[in-house]
Amino acid sequence: MKLRENNKTWVEVSKSTLENNIKVVRRLLWDKTTLLAVVKSNAYGHGLAQTAKLFCNGPSAKLRMTPSQSTDWLGVDNIDEAIELRHEGIKSPILVMGFTPKDRFKEASRNDLRLTLYNDLNLDDAYAKIPFHLKIDTGMSRQGILVSDLPQFLNKLPPRIKIEGVFTHFANADNLDDRTYPDYQLQKFQKALAKIDNFGIKLEIRHASATTGFLTMPQAQFDMVRLGVALYGLWPSTEFAKKFSVLGLEPALTWKTRIAQIKEINKNTPVGYGITERVKKNTKIAVLPVGYFDGYPRALSSTGEVLIGGQRCKILGRISMNLMVADISKIVDAKVWAEVVLIGRQDSQRVTAEELADKAGTISYEIVARINPLLPRFYN
Repeated sequence: MKLRENNKTWVEVSKSTLENNIKVVRRLLWDKTTLLAVVKSNAYGHGLAQTAKLFCNGPSAKLRMTPSQSTDWLGVDNIDEAIELRHEGIKSPILVMGFTPKDRFKEASRNDLRLTLYNDLNLDDAYAKIPFHLKIDTGMSRQGILVSDLPQFLNKLPPRIKIEGVFTHFANADNLDDRTYPDYQLQKFQKALAKIDNFGIKLEIRHASATTGFLTMPQAQFDMVRLGVALYGLWPSTEFAKKFSVLGLEPALTWKTRIAQIKEINKNTPVGYGITERVKKNTKIAVLPVGYFDGYPRALSSTGEVLIGGQRCKILGRISMNLMVADISKIVDAKVWAEVVLIGRQDSQRVTAEELADKAGTISYEIVARINPLLPRFYN
């Protein structure tokens, strides 16, 4: 891989920050609760294989890691992500949380994967070696077995099918003002657990909480928690971030580009496609070699800000597929090929994924997950 000095756009991931975030959440776990790190969707933009290795082995790359510096399980969306991790030599338990076609179950078994089960797939004893986790729909209305359908579903399962775990997912555990629905979902999950117990299935692992449930519903830790954004130092909202900032979780990802060109344009000159913005005075601009193909949201046209020379610089006009333009009139010594921070800190200023999400009308998860996987990533 080229040195970052030769890259026009790249991502940096802080190993020490990931380690700190693991330690923070470990301190909040019950004694016997295990930690699953969610690395689906290219580890939320951080890079699937390398981030998973850091989570499993500990970011400090020491020979022996204490439990406080690493995670126990990994969670992915699909079987291809899981197999990639196996090919990278990762031995940790991996739960495939999304849909897996039945014709790939044997492939999952060969790679020692756990699969999510929620459909009547006419399973037989040929799949007895796969540890399944039943997904219960307690009110999310996505994949999962309705609690009312659970007895009928269990009756159809062959006796030798191994149900290792059962889990659910909270729809709005990040709602800090009204806890009615998360509490309702938790009660439904507990009813499902009782039905499964009455059926005679002895579960090894019960899990319900992702990051928001983990932080707002300590009573729902059960045997395992599935943490994604907390480990990356991200938040579902700025309000949520303020409430839990005392924990000391920090963003591990920095996204950078460079100045490709500097020039002066006159007052009233349009910038970008559609002539959606004209500069209101003579303006010094920087052309940046990054755009929506790289994952920088087009919705941030004329509203986003980047950091150049330790100062905030506004995006001008529409963001293109591979280019965008920033106003650098206040930057005295700006130079071509100087570093530009899209997400992260530069001197005393910081642009967060949550800030960009607010301006783009989305969430921080989408901002980082959409950073192009083809961009080089460096782990410091």
